[in-house]
Amino acid sequence: MIKNTEINIRKISLLKPKSIIFISIALVLIIIASTIYEYNANKNEIYHLLNEYSSSILHVVSKSSESSIFSDSEMESLLAQHLLGAAKNISRLDSLNLINDDVLTQIANENEVYRINVFNQNKERVFSNAGLDSSHQFKKGKYSPDQYLAPLYEGKETEIIIGLKEARLEKGNRYAVAVRRSFGNGVIVVNLDAESYLNFKNKIGFGKLILDMGSGTGIEYILLQGPDEILAANKNVDELSNFANDENLRKVFDTEISLSRIVQFESKSVYEAVNLFKMDDKKIGVFRVGLSMDEIYSSETRMLTRAIVVSLIVIVITVIILSVIISNQNYNLVSEEYKRIQTLTGNIIENLSPALITTDSAENIIIFNRSAYKMFSVNEIKNKIVNLDTLNNISTDIYSIMCKKEKLDNYEIETLVNGVNRTLMLNSASTEEINSSLSTYSLLIEDITDVRKIEKQLLQNEKFTAMGELASGVAHEIRNPLNTIIMISQRLEREYNSKVNSEDFSSLLEILHSESHRVNSIIEQFLRFAKPARLMVAEYDVNEFLNEVIKIAEVQAADNEVSIKVNVLSSRNITFDYQQMKQVFINIIRNAVEASQKGGEIIIEYSHNTKGNIFTISDNGSGISRENLRKIFDIYFTTNNNGTGMGLSIVRQIIIQHNGTIEVESEINKGSKFIITLP
Repeated sequence: MIKNTEINIRKISLLKPKSIIFISIALVLIIIASTIYEYNANKNEIYHLLNEYSSSILHVVSKSSESSIFSDSEMESLLAQHLLGAAKNISRLDSLNLINDDVLTQIANENEVYRINVFNQNKERVFSNAGLDSSHQFKKGKYSPDQYLAPLYEGKETEIIIGLKEARLEKGNRYAVAVRRSFGNGVIVVNLDAESYLNFKNKIGFGKLILDMGSGTGIEYILLQGPDEILAANKNVDELSNFANDENLRKVFDTEISLSRIVQFESKSVYEAVNLFKMDDKKIGVFRVGLSMDEIYSSETRMLTRAIVVSLIVIVITVIILSVIISNQNYNLVSEEYKRIQTLTGNIIENLSPALITTDSAENIIIFNRSAYKMFSVNEIKNKIVNLDTLNNISTDIYSIMCKKEKLDNYEIETLVNGVNRTLMLNSASTEEINSSLSTYSLLIEDITDVRKIEKQLLQNEKFTAMGELASGVAHEIRNPLNTIIMISQRLEREYNSKVNSEDFSSLLEILHSESHRVNSIIEQFLRFAKPARLMVAEYDVNEFLNEVIKIAEVQAADNEVSIKVNVLSSRNITFDYQQMKQVFINIIRNAVEASQKGGEIIIEYSHNTKGNIFTISDNGSGISRENLRKIFDIYFTTNNNGTGMGLSIVRQIIIQHNGTIEVESEINKGSKFIITLP
């Protein structure tokens, strides 16, 4: 990867000026094309928003118009019902001959009615709240009431709603209803002065709605246009097309589609949206909304100007960047080479087998490689500034060395690391500033615990070999005179014991016999140690083996009131010499029982991992001192007055014959743990 990057950078450094100019022109063209594309995209977005806005206005106008027209209709219906109610009441009074001018005047006042006229069948007014002698009686009206009242006179209707009409004799408008008199002898007409009604209707009605909606910012016009004429508009509209000369309007009206377009209105462009308006499935006309394009054109101009300015800036920046690239090609090559070396160095440091810790002058940790994380079980340093004082996992001895910044060369130290005693090899290095002050301090830490264990094991093996050879020679040298002594003692006992007949003589012979046999037993152990028996290996089940060992050991353990527990974590078959391995376990368990107090506990545990088959025998007895811990496998060494010092030596020898290892961990008054590892 690093090599490919270096090759690419070198290719850039070899580019000719013509190639650079070509690249620059290509970049400028790409920028211009992207600017045009962005301009068109923004323009389309603006028109889309404009269409959404106009559509929402049309929707609001349509819904509001429906509500307004419905309200007008309801209001007029209520007004008509009110007047008809008054007319019917008058008809009932008329049937009882209780009507006169004064009664009509009272009824008119109570019902807020303008005029009540009662006509006979000859169409002559017989009663009125205005009085029969009113000056209006002989005036000629603008129209004859007969054209409205004919159905009542003819008996075709019992009541009619004349509705809104111009006053016949006066200025203004009236709203009138009429009912047929009882017994069919005339007509009763009730009308209302409609000016207040019309004023109220103009304030809240459909026309007011169009005016209010049309007064919004950016709205040029709102109108409702029928097939023949403009039904309502917010202003005088003279320039717009009609159904006759605009087939698109007819198409909207006929097919109920929506239309958006740009039209000319008062010598300027307007964005128009057209939608059908109908009520109760009856087509009324089309709503047309015209939106001003001034802000759109202004926004397009600003957008185009901004795009051109940005393009120019980008072009200038591109030229500058290309110039910088050309002028710094060599620098980039050096920089990449430095990074490559730095990365390579970092990888080497990170993957070093020994742990590496480096601190700066403020004792902040700047390097803490993977092996250091693993050795000290640390996980809080990555991507953080950590001071040496805050790192509690590091060994106290190492912390002291780093604080003092000692100069070390293959310095060996034994210290606790994560609670375990480890042997470490230390080497240090440091860098200095110009003023000779220390800049960084590095400590290389190599865990040589296993190396020292192997060296110690090899040394002990050599020692055991030498001791075995010595023991073999001594045993042979002692055995010959010992056999002579035994033969002489047997002859003395056979020839002189009956003659001498002395208790002292017999006692001396008995002591001579027992001590000779004891020395012979020791010699036999020496010989077994010097020349161990050949292994008779086979495959055995761990559970069965440990159960038999426990049966033998529990006799002595029960006598000393010590309990034995077994914990097999992974049951499996392993290969070893059954009898010799049984001797190993019995010897170790016997020592554990002797070291334990009454009520003590011995735990035997088996597990299997990548290291092999692991047996641990732990007790909570008196423990072994550090001084004696180094010598427990030495031949002749024993702390038991009745021991020969051969037991653990033979145990270790059997384990070595099986290509295994045996280790001991112990503390005074806390107990001991024997760890046996077999392949």
